[in-house]
Amino acid sequence: MPSNIAFLFPGQGRIPDELTSNIDQFSHLLAHACEAGLLLKQWIESSNTDRLTQTDAAQPVLLLDSISREKLLRDAGWTPSCVAGHSLGEYAALVSADVLTDVDAMRAVIERGRLMNGASGTMGAILKLDLETVARLCADTEAVVANHNAPTQIIISGPESAVQTVMQRAEEAGARSIPLNVSGPFHSPLMQPAQDALSSLLQALPFGEPSVPVISAVSGHSENSGGALKKLLLQQITSIVHWVDVLCELGKIGIDTAIEVGSGDVLTRLGRRSDSSIQFLTFKEAIHEEI
Repeated sequence: MPSNIAFLFPGQGRIPDELTSNIDQFSHLLAHACEAGLLLKQWIESSNTDRLTQTDAAQPVLLLDSISREKLLRDAGWTPSCVAGHSLGEYAALVSADVLTDVDAMRAVIERGRLMNGASGTMGAILKLDLETVARLCADTEAVVANHNAPTQIIISGPESAVQTVMQRAEEAGARSIPLNVSGPFHSPLMQPAQDALSSLLQALPFGEPSVPVISAVSGHSENSGGALKKLLLQQITSIVHWVDVLCELGKIGIDTAIEVGSGDVLTRLGRRSDSSIQFLTFKEAIHEEI
């Protein structure tokens, strides 16, 4: 069995098709969501994707899915040496590292999703250009770099007109641009009201000391202090997701296997294109592998 393992928790994206086999162990989280008017179990079982893809439901259901999959991986014998999360995934990473309880994380994510739901603006992906070039294309607009997912995969965010302008400029520079089907301009200054409103709840939550290092996608570095992780989470909604730096940090600290703790493979594919010295596995690959 690999000795240096990272658990990587995905952000807001693919909604799980079904509940995990151990979901009954997390009935307290489902009940907490239900009290907030979010019938997550019912919506998944009825394949109500229209409701589940709305940000206020998508964020708590993805947190629940990651937490339940993390428990299945541990039950199968996998133990992380470090954890990291992409945007929303940082909350599940903090639960995995014993920084937040699952209930406190769910409370925070329910409020986060509510506050971020319906914000005006959009996002777009730009491929084949590097970070410096994309930042330069954004410079005289209200669009900003939101995610540095790979050396030449950049996500921009902002008002719709500004994002369209930058995507057109990128096309003219030889890039490929893709509008994203999202409900808001995440990781941009337009999310400052949501970040400010969430801060009082986060400030009140107890943050424990991490049982394993947490690689923050806000700082791009390994963090070993609950206080530092709280400060980073307070600014996360408007900050760039430094995923390239997260992947570099995995190599620096000697990770040999990284598992995506979710139903998709976005982080797995990004990792495989980034570092051939690390074995990147999807959840399904890890759960069926001999250990």
